[in-house]
Amino acid sequence: MLGKEVKNRMAKSHDIAARLIAKKVKGRYRPGKSPDVKGPGIRVEVKTTANEISEALLQLAGGSGRAYIALPKPEHKEALKRLKSRKTGLMNLKAKIIKPSNRK
Repeated sequence: MLGKEVKNRMAKSHDIAARLIAKKVKGRYRPGKSPDVKGPGIRVEVKTTANEISEALLQLAGGSGRAYIALPKPEHKEALKRLKSRKTGLMNLKAKIIKPSNRK
């Protein structure tokens, strides 16, 4: 179980990443709502580990437009394995696309 300080640090970095991504994709970050970022033709869910991909996919389901999961660089290798046969894309926490989304 994570300590309170670690959880607060993770929440703060999540907010920083989501705000940066929203700015770069010309979208809007809505804390407490899913997906984290919505923009014109794009949706992004920000996560901290590749183990959260299943949850992110559920949060991105049902919408239209390109869908991405944003993860820190150390998680990309595992995320690419898990997203290999999926239409959902992958980006880093600075909105650089690692795997393009094939959703329409």
